[in-house]
Order: sequence, then C-alpha cells, then structure tokens
Amino acid sequence: MKSHIKICIQIEQTAGRIYRKMLESPRLGTNARRTLSQLAEDEDKHAGQLDFALRFPEDSVVTSLPKLKTTAQQLLALALEYLEDPGLAQVADQQAVDIGIQLEKKLCQVHIANAFEFKEQNMKKMFAAMAEGDELHCQRLYDLQRTLHAAG
Repeated sequence: MKSHIKICIQIEQTAGRIYRKMLESPRLGTNARRTLSQLAEDEDKHAGQLDFALRFPEDSVVTSLPKLKTTAQQLLALALEYLEDPGLAQVADQQAVDIGIQLEKKLCQVHIANAFEFKEQNMKKMFAAMAEGDELHCQRLYDLQRTLHAAG
C-alpha cells in the first residue's frame, strides 16, 4: 500500500509542477495565471494529505492493489510526459485550460478508484474529498474557458 501511496504523492507533486511550468508562459492572461496558481497550491495540499496517509497500516487495502497501482503508474507516466513537453512553458490560455481539464479528469478517476478500494474509512474519505477537489478544479477550468470565450 505504501508504494501505491508514494506513486499517488508523485502524481500530485507532478501535477503541481505542470501547473507551475505553465505559469512560466508569457502568453497567459491574468485569470489563467490566478487559476493555475491556485490549482498548483491545491495539488501540493493533496500531496501533503497523501504523505500523512502513509501512516495508515499496510492492510488498509481491499483486494485490487495491483490494478490501482497500474492505473496510478500510468497516470504518473502521462503527467511526466506533460511535464517534459518543452511547449508547456509557452502555452496560451486555452491550451492551459485543455491540459488542466484532461489532467484533472484523470486525477479524479484515480481518486474515485482509490476511494472505492480502500477499506479504511479515513482513507476512503480522503480520496473521495480529493476526487471532489478534482471536480472543483475542472469546474474552475470550465469557468475560465467560458470567460476566455466571452472575452475573445
């Protein structure tokens, strides 16, 4: 279980780094910068929550840890691909929104899967709350998208 949680921590940290790398883009407007900055901070908080979860006992998992680990490893690989893209630091507002939505949807899927698979109630609640946070992130990004379309 701890190795799975460590992968999840890496995912959250990488997501935060993706948002921060996009913040380097001179093509971003004020609203996009504000949104990406908040998302990066939230991902750091998620990583901190997961770090705390390492204190739970090893037997907190139900049955399909290998499947959860595989899914998490795939998401980490995807997040690292995003991070390595040299164009990430040159994104425009809409590109940042598209990347963020795609990333947040995948994060949500992993968090929901974790919420169902862990038998420890505090772990279930934590992952469910993270999934809700990912949905809020998507909503923020959709709101930003609507603002961009209204202005453009």
